[in-house]
Amino acid sequence: MRSSQHLTRLACTGVLVGLCVLAGCGGGSDPNLVHVSGTVTVDGKPLPLGMIVFEPDPAKGNRGQQGHADIKDGQFDTRQSGKGVALGAQVVRITGGDGVNPEPFTPFGKLLFEEHTTRTDVTKDQPPLRLDIPGQKAMKK
Repeated sequence: MRSSQHLTRLACTGVLVGLCVLAGCGGGSDPNLVHVSGTVTVDGKPLPLGMIVFEPDPAKGNRGQQGHADIKDGQFDTRQSGKGVALGAQVVRITGGDGVNPEPFTPFGKLLFEEHTTRTDVTKDQPPLRLDIPGQKAMKK
């Protein structure tokens, strides 16, 4: 009985390790992924709290992993989430709020603007991005 339990556990462990490797958590680095960092401002002021998402732009023939990062005090870095960004054309989506009293349904506090979308090209030697959301996008207080 014990040896069959041992074999079952060993088989399950092998399957889990195989799934992790296929999912990309095997420790290897993909040469088509880079980490992106930078700043996000709203009308020139650092965004208190938010999220930035990089989606490969299918309209420009780009495919690959979606990358994302939290934004805090205007700063973001995809290294913190462990989700690198595919090289090439990206659709960038930014959501953010005032950072006051974040809760599960309002994780960034009061939203400062509707989701902001822009486009950029991500390169192998990607410099830090500086993104500003214009004042006209900001929600009225």
